[in-house]
Order: sequence, then structure tokens, then C-alpha cells
Amino acid sequence: MNYGFKTVTVLLLVGTLQASDKLVIISPHWEGIRYEFGRAFSEWYRAQHGTNVEVDWRDLGGGNDDLKFVISEFQQRPRGIGIDLFFGGGIEPFIELCRRNLLERYKPSLDGIPPELGGVPNYDSEGRWFGTALSGFGILYNKRVVATHGWPVPSTWRELAEQAPIGSVASSDPRNSSTMHMIYEMILQRYGWDDGWRVIYQLCSKVRQFDRLSSTTAKQSAIGNTAYSLAIDFYALTQIAAAGKENMGFVLPRDCVVINPDCIGILRGAPQRKLAERFVDFCLSKGQELDMLPRGHAGGAKRFSIERMTVRPALYEQLRGVTLVPINPFAEPISFRYDARKDAARSGVVNALIGATIIDVHPELVAAAKRGTLDGRPPISEEDAMRLATGKWRDTLFRQRKQLEWQRWAYERYTAKSH
Repeated sequence: MNYGFKTVTVLLLVGTLQASDKLVIISPHWEGIRYEFGRAFSEWYRAQHGTNVEVDWRDLGGGNDDLKFVISEFQQRPRGIGIDLFFGGGIEPFIELCRRNLLERYKPSLDGIPPELGGVPNYDSEGRWFGTALSGFGILYNKRVVATHGWPVPSTWRELAEQAPIGSVASSDPRNSSTMHMIYEMILQRYGWDDGWRVIYQLCSKVRQFDRLSSTTAKQSAIGNTAYSLAIDFYALTQIAAAGKENMGFVLPRDCVVINPDCIGILRGAPQRKLAERFVDFCLSKGQELDMLPRGHAGGAKRFSIERMTVRPALYEQLRGVTLVPINPFAEPISFRYDARKDAARSGVVNALIGATIIDVHPELVAAAKRGTLDGRPPISEEDAMRLATGKWRDTLFRQRKQLEWQRWAYERYTAKSH
């Protein structure tokens, strides 16, 4: 059966052709990370063990898409699905995989890695997942577009929501993208449920379109389709590196700094368990330098620029003057403590609310905003959302009915004063 996988295989052969071990990884990471980590791990593995290794990458488009696929496959094949590792997508997918008992336990060396940063864990205390890099979330903006129109450079999510013109913001769909889900959940936690939804509704009324992938969203402002893009830091830095610092800028909203680990975990019944453990070891050791070192530097990337924040604080000092990573997250003030478990518990409900009351009725939402009649209240309270998330939400038919109910609710509110 064809599930629409995007597959990238990295095979390193040195000398004569030899049999290779094969590692299968599902990951929403972009092409550059897949290529560089596949290449570097293959080289490291051959040097360490004298054997070639093939890395077979699988992807359905985004972190949430990959998570849904893995869960669906395990429902059909509970002992194992032929995939060794889940790599990337932030922290929320791994909390859900733990809840479903779909990750194997492992104990790599974690010396020098703090257990948390700003209240967000960097690894699971039971050894089921591990942060391999750190990410911040913010606003990528096109300096030329902003300057030409005299538009502001917002420093908070609220400023972006209030000051950005309609059609000037790029976002992707949080139902597909775990990055975008994280941004909207951050807003809810920072401003509170009621005020947070007002910010989200106002912000989404400025969105030009909702892309499927967050990597596509980051490109929207880089090519001038929008002035602003909601972006994870390494996608933003990739666009800045390509377009130049004189053309692009990136802001971590000062009232909502959250540093989130990008994680890896070994899936239940991994066919190549030992090889999967060695890939985890690589990510937490040599992979940390691969994240930080510039392209072309010994130990760094060869074809693509990665430039991500490491989970090892000591590397920021060791690589000072060499790395192009501009932020040391361990030296940054964290503006509030993000609750990753609350996010994981209610993520399905939050995504459904955004889908039903914003994305599926986006033209009506924008029209209401233009008339000045947009009401930013959500259809349910935070207490109701948590009650749904831990109860009836697991029933498919109930979920579908509730989303249709919210969609009708939103449509009627947005069109009620159209005459």
C-alpha cells in the first residue's frame, strides 16, 4: 500500500561494494537535516564498526502527519511497524507516543545535558525519548517588504496580530505541522485561554493562506509572498542564510520565549534495535557538533547548512567564534514556563478548534475581521477542552460531530452581521 511517503536513502560505500545494515527512520525534518545526518552517521558508523549502513528516511509531510501514521500502523501491527526511530517534530509527539507505550527504553550517556530548560524537559526520565537539538519559535520577516510598505517589525505575538495587515502573514496548518501547533499552543499558554484565542483569531485573520508544511511557510516571506512567517528558528535561519541578513530578519517574541527540544525515540519492536541505539548515541555526541558547526568545517555539514542549537551547554563556549548559531538558549531569559504535558493532553482538541473555527472557514473569518465584527471568543472553555481531551475525544464519531458543530458555530458568527 502506498501511504505517500517521501523517502530519502543515504548509502555510504567505501572501497568495494559490501553488505549494509539498514536503519529506517520516520522524520518530518527537512531534506538538509536528513541528508547530513544520514551521511555523517554512515561515515561515523563505518569508522566505529567497519560496516556500511543505509539510512532509509520516511515522511508523510509534517510532525503531526508522521505521528498519526505511526499510531495508525501500530493499531494494525502492535508488535512493530518496520520502522526503527521517530526523529524530530518537537516534544509533543513523543509524549503521546509514551502515553501509548510505543517507545522502547534506552540509557545513552546524558552527561552534560541538563534535565530541563525553562520548565521543559530535555529528555524523558524513563529513557524513552531524548532531545537532540533545541528550537525557538518566532517571526521571520522580509526587511525589504516591511520597509517598502512602512510596516512594523513586531516584537510580540500580540503586536503581530494587531499590527500586521490582512494577507501579510504566512502560517501552516497545525493539524499537519507540529511546529505550527507549538506556536499556537505557546500563545494560549502565554496569554491564557480566553485572551490567547483572541490573539490567535486576530492573527489568523491576517494569514494569506495555510500551508501544509512549516518549511513552505518559512519560504513565503523569503520570496516576498508575505511580509511575515510564523517559523521555527532553524527554518528561519536557513532562509536568512540563503537570502542574506540585509533582506531577512527573525524575532523571538520577547514576552513568549520558549525553547523546546527536538527529540528522538526508538519505536516499539524496532527491527534494528542495536543500530537504532547507535544512531541515538551519534545524535547525542558527534551529531551535536554537526548541528553547531558551519557548513564546510571539519565535523560540520557538507552540502546543507544546519546551524541548530545544541542540548549540550559546553559546546556554546567551545565553539564560540566558529559556530554561526546566534543564540545560547542556556544564557537567555525564559519569559514563562511552558507546560508540555498540558499541550500533549489537549493538542488534538486545540488543533481541531483551529481547523474548524479558523482554517475551514477562513474566508468568512477574514471578512468578519475586515468589517470589524470578528469575535475572538472560542466555542468552549479551557475546562471543557481538557474534559473533552481526556474523555470523549477518543471516539472518532464524536470527534467528527463536534468539529462540524464548531464549524457551523463559527460560520454563523462570522456571517451574522454581513448585511
